[in-house]
Amino acid sequence: MNIRQWGIVWLAVLVVINAQAYGGQLLYLAANQDKSIVAYEVQPDTGVLTKKFQTDLPGNPGPLAFSPDASRVYAALTGLQQDQAGVATLKRNTNGSLSLLATAVITSRSPYIQTDHQGRYLFAAHYGAGGVTVWRIVDGVCTDELLDHSQTEKTAHCVETDPSGQYVFVPHTSPNKVYQYRLDGGTGRLMPNDPPFVSGPEPGHLYHEPRHIVFHPRLDVAYTSNEKGGGITAWSFDADSGTLTQLQTLSTLPADYSGGSAAADIHMTPDARYVYVSNRDLEQRDASEGPRDTLAGFSLDAESGMMAPIGHFPTAHFPRSFCIDMSGRFVFAAGQRSSTMVAYRIDDQSGKLDRFATYATGRVPTWVMCGNVQD
Repeated sequence: MNIRQWGIVWLAVLVVINAQAYGGQLLYLAANQDKSIVAYEVQPDTGVLTKKFQTDLPGNPGPLAFSPDASRVYAALTGLQQDQAGVATLKRNTNGSLSLLATAVITSRSPYIQTDHQGRYLFAAHYGAGGVTVWRIVDGVCTDELLDHSQTEKTAHCVETDPSGQYVFVPHTSPNKVYQYRLDGGTGRLMPNDPPFVSGPEPGHLYHEPRHIVFHPRLDVAYTSNEKGGGITAWSFDADSGTLTQLQTLSTLPADYSGGSAAADIHMTPDARYVYVSNRDLEQRDASEGPRDTLAGFSLDAESGMMAPIGHFPTAHFPRSFCIDMSGRFVFAAGQRSSTMVAYRIDDQSGKLDRFATYATGRVPTWVMCGNVQD
């Protein structure tokens, strides 16, 4: 069995484990202006949230990421001393609370962080500076040892690996590209693939500028949210070469939507039956109308990975981040400009979202993610 096949098996096992073990589950929410991460217990049968812990941070948190064994949480920070950017490493205690272990200074603000599959390296995309960096992780702690810096273009918005962990992808919004790399597992260096990037949908399509990317756990298909206008693209993934080819692009906006909109986050259910994208309303609307932010849902063909729309669901204002719980039954969307979080149940047969609660959050929620309580 080759490395890629092992990666797919590993992901499939995780899906089964997560589906069975979601009873002890926490949702972590980063509140940027409160300089904190709040942990909520997720009730397994109802999805109802109960606030359990709050951890203060030395800076303003943005994106979060788990270590591969979920024993650590990494938080990208801004507003450190002398206005530096950094990455905090937090230990997950047995009850799911967090303890700050260390803070590493990095080159510039990062809108997205992720680790390799072995937990040896932390990847950071850099929006303003343009590029991706790799930082050494030692005993689960992200250090300030810079292993690689690949200069690309401005608005690098995400960095993710494929299921095998051999390849790394960095979507960029403004240049409308996804940069493609091979990961040298021994050194942590990123080597440009051939070609070094692929272009997103043509600007005339109105649904271009790739922002975030997710990979199907069983099929050779990836999906990007496309920021400009609001869209989603399915990409054929060549697992041998580690390269992407456009397969299908759809709008993520309701048919009657008018005005500016920008897609943001994208997530797939653990069983890979449904994928969702968040749409942020950019218009200043009359108070009687209110914002028209939505989550767009799509069903995925089990054989081809092709997408079909299933609906649009009103959500909190400016949903920069949302997550699907580990059982695949609930969705939680954080409104960056409303400081609220909306909770939904996923209809197992249709994938439609049933809104059942709205929670007040800390100021400017920037990231949400779910994880099992450590035993």
